[in-house]
Amino acid sequence: MANPEQKKCAHPSCECLAPAGEKYCSQLCEDAGDDEVEIACDCGHTACAA
Repeated sequence: MANPEQKKCAHPSCECLAPAGEKYCSQLCEDAGDDEVEIACDCGHTACAA
């Protein structure tokens, strides 16, 4: 079960959970910000690797 303080990464193409207190799951997603141009996330985490 996910930590209730975790939320979905703020990057629209990402399916990962961000660490508690963070907006993004990785630096890559933070650098991409709210850019919705990307079709797929390339953060490297399991949730997005598929």
